[in-house]
Amino acid sequence: MKALDTKYKRWLAVAGIGIYLLVALSFTHNKFKQIRCTHIDVNVLDSAKAMFISPKDITQLISKNEFNIIGYPLSDINTLVVERAITMHPSIKSAQVYSSVKGALKVAIQQREPIVRIMNKNGTGYYIDLEGDLMPLSDNYTARVPIINGAINKSYQKYKIQNFNQEKSDSLLQSVYRLSLAIYRNPYWNAMTDQLYTDNEQNISIIPKTGADQIFLGRTFDFDKDLNILTEFYNQVLPVVGWEKYKTINLKFNKQVVCKK
Repeated sequence: MKALDTKYKRWLAVAGIGIYLLVALSFTHNKFKQIRCTHIDVNVLDSAKAMFISPKDITQLISKNEFNIIGYPLSDINTLVVERAITMHPSIKSAQVYSSVKGALKVAIQQREPIVRIMNKNGTGYYIDLEGDLMPLSDNYTARVPIINGAINKSYQKYKIQNFNQEKSDSLLQSVYRLSLAIYRNPYWNAMTDQLYTDNEQNISIIPKTGADQIFLGRTFDFDKDLNILTEFYNQVLPVVGWEKYKTINLKFNKQVVCKK
């Protein structure tokens, strides 16, 4: 009998806690529904690395889309719709929008990361980013990445480079992306590359900061191997024969290093 009494008391205690939690949650929910948005708090997470877009730009973008934000209950704001509108901006990779109990609409932004800047034959420019998306230039910030010019006709448009790892692909921009990605991932050539160039036959070459005036790579699908060969040549051969000995270095012929004075 005593055991049953103890069990009953425990059941009452658990039930009481459950009722308390339900009441507390209901109260909190009702209180949150009464909180109105007082301001928008934007955080550009990678602003120390680049500043293609500012918090002010994001606030203006939200206002331009005529969302009901300031003065409206936070519970009535569709954060997913706001996120989708923000990520339509070509310089933004991702956005997270959420509410604060203090009345702020929090916005966290991740920018796109360009790896090469295109300068086409018409004199207009744009970037290719790390994910293979084309990205317009910004009035706010210029990325310190290699510039490629020469026989490039394509102008900027919202465009994602597809199938850039497939050997059947022969798009010039896909080749530019593959080489730029290889340079980005290679610390030595990331520091050594000054500029890139492509001719009318879509052969790509590197203009290095030191050593040869121009390094011809041709049209290849294995730029990582090219850069490894070049690294070995620059580390083992040029220090012996002299950094200014060769005007051009050519890897177009079966990965053989052909040099001209």
